[in-house]
Amino acid sequence: MPMLKSILNMVNRLTNNNNSSKKKELCKNILEKSMRLFFKTFSYISLSFLPFLSILSFTPEQVIAEAENVIDEVVVTAERRLSTVQDTPIALTAYSSDEIQLRGIGNIEDLQFSSPNLVISHNSQSPVTYAYIRGIGSDQLVAGNDPGTAYNVDGIYVGQPSSMPGDLWDLQRIEVLRGPQGTLYGRNTTGGSINIITNEPTSDYEAFGDITVGNYGRKQVRGVVNGGSETASARISFITDKNDGFQENLVGKNGDQIDHESIRGKLKFNFNDSGEILLTAQRFSNNGRQSQKKREPFGPVELAPGFVINVYEGADQNNPDPRIASKDYPEMMDLENQLISSRIRYDMEDFSLISITGKIENEWQQNTDIDMSENPVQFQTWHMDTDQFTQEIQLVSNGEGSLDWIVGLFHFKENLDTDYTFLDSSIAGFAFFNGGDLETKSQAVFGQITYSIQDTERPVRITAGLRHTKDEKNIDEYQQIPAFGMDFSGKMKRNWNEMGGKLGLDFYLSEDVMGFASYSQGYKGGGFSIGQFDAFDPEKVNSLEFGLKSEFWDNRGQVNLALFTNDYKDLQVNFLEFTSFTTDNAAEASINGLELESRFITNQGMDISANFTWLDATFDTYQFTPEISLDGQTINRAPEFTLGFSAQKEWDLKGSGKILARFDYYWQDEVYYRVQNIERHREDSFSTMDFRAVWTSLDEKYTVDAFIKNLTDEDNLRGLTVSDGLSTGNNSFLSYYPPRTIGLRVGFNLGSK
Repeated sequence: MPMLKSILNMVNRLTNNNNSSKKKELCKNILEKSMRLFFKTFSYISLSFLPFLSILSFTPEQVIAEAENVIDEVVVTAERRLSTVQDTPIALTAYSSDEIQLRGIGNIEDLQFSSPNLVISHNSQSPVTYAYIRGIGSDQLVAGNDPGTAYNVDGIYVGQPSSMPGDLWDLQRIEVLRGPQGTLYGRNTTGGSINIITNEPTSDYEAFGDITVGNYGRKQVRGVVNGGSETASARISFITDKNDGFQENLVGKNGDQIDHESIRGKLKFNFNDSGEILLTAQRFSNNGRQSQKKREPFGPVELAPGFVINVYEGADQNNPDPRIASKDYPEMMDLENQLISSRIRYDMEDFSLISITGKIENEWQQNTDIDMSENPVQFQTWHMDTDQFTQEIQLVSNGEGSLDWIVGLFHFKENLDTDYTFLDSSIAGFAFFNGGDLETKSQAVFGQITYSIQDTERPVRITAGLRHTKDEKNIDEYQQIPAFGMDFSGKMKRNWNEMGGKLGLDFYLSEDVMGFASYSQGYKGGGFSIGQFDAFDPEKVNSLEFGLKSEFWDNRGQVNLALFTNDYKDLQVNFLEFTSFTTDNAAEASINGLELESRFITNQGMDISANFTWLDATFDTYQFTPEISLDGQTINRAPEFTLGFSAQKEWDLKGSGKILARFDYYWQDEVYYRVQNIERHREDSFSTMDFRAVWTSLDEKYTVDAFIKNLTDEDNLRGLTVSDGLSTGNNSFLSYYPPRTIGLRVGFNLGSK
């Protein structure tokens, strides 16, 4: 892509040039070349699809004639006001409630198989979820740093990845925002944001739910009850989900097991046309046994020259099947998460005052067999207790006139306590303990305005935003290794102040084609790795992005394109060395990429979606150790290419209801899970396919959903942790996405009145 490379080279020259006149000339050239690239790319995409469309035997004229099958608009609040995805000038993927169900999105991990440049996985040694957008996130095992990709539930920022609920149910929509966020959101991010919006109470009486059974002993029950009046209404939703585990343990309880329960209650009070109060209480528990698998064969280890030990003597060899293990130590997970929130909105003539208050309590403990054999050698216990409070105040204009604006204040406080224990019984009772208490405080003031220069059916709008953040972290930590006579403790305190902003332009090339360009700055606070006595600096990014969003064929076709370049300073990277899991600041890193999303509905009613991403994520300069330079190496968890495809069609059964069939496919390029880019850390490309068929009764009261996920039963890797395991040698701890799962879901809907 010579033109894209030319643009990126000019951007680099712009950031390193201090001459104002040359900067203006470079900005002009960047804009001109970017627009030419847009038009070329869009024309190429359109022409590329024409042969495919002809195979399906329809023409644009035929499509326009069939008006009943159109792409439904998804209304979002990604910019803190109601808009559609196609009218929102940022890179954004949104899922409606129906699409969440049809795509089989039951947890956060499922999002990555359809959302461009999103990589999500669980850490098998804890309930932490790693979310990466455009190559940016955090895979820190220990607590102490902020996620690069934010997670928000009904406007409440979730500070700890382990606080993400494992089940997604009774949702209005999901929004995945790509790129730095800050001038619209209380907590800044450098990678992007995942926004979960749950359904609110309504005055209509509703009662619906479903029951699912499947292989591996799967049993799931979900339900919702809703009702009330125009002034007061309530809603209760619940889910329980269990199975027997995907990893067979030959000497104990199976691992990689699902055991979730969740209940959420909401109360809503409306005050005529002047405002509303929404109260939410939610509880989530996880007692599933997350498990990992050692890649290397069991065998002797040379701990020192001439000193060889074999802790696996007498044990069965490491089974090459990733779904089979022999672990003597009883693994367990016990997580309790509670969320309480309120949202108060008061409407005035020209603007609305909104208050969002949230409190999250999250506590978990996990026990893990580290040697992963039937011999009693190595075990670990991990406990974490988190108490979080957030308060956000917003003033939002009413959207009338040529000027839209929002200003906000944000307060965040989190108290975190964690303790970790590692035991190795083979070496004179070697033990390792660490942990501590961490207090985080963050305050921010932010605002954004959008002005319509040309307020017509094809507006031209300029956006400007600004944010100031103040972060403070205090830590009291300890580390003990009795065998080495080590007993350390200490306290540290750090403060950071940062300004950031955004400039944007969006315009309409035609009534149905919007272009946008933006420059934004992102910031992620510094912090500590609890129990490791290290401190790291904030991570900063300058992001330049161009995009096109188009609708055509009478809203039966959509093609969205985004091009971006991100320049990172002090990028936070995590690594494990011996018993130390720390965070380091890479000097500089560049991430450039392209995202293409498309959707088409044929005149025969076939609904087809496809997305493609290209990502070039590399360290510019990073001296990993005095001997090892990672300059030019690929950033971890950043696949160069991904491809997603789905197709669905619905048939009318003429008096017997209707049936829908759907197929989903996802392919991901090879990826490095750690920063060093060595073969041990690399995983090959993988793909996965899902299929489902859904029958809906004529009165739409009953549904039967038969599904297969991971159709070809692939053993796809979702996470890798490496360490020096002392007597067990150098270990690669692997966790896998679920194998092929088959299920049947029966749903009912008692309707509304």
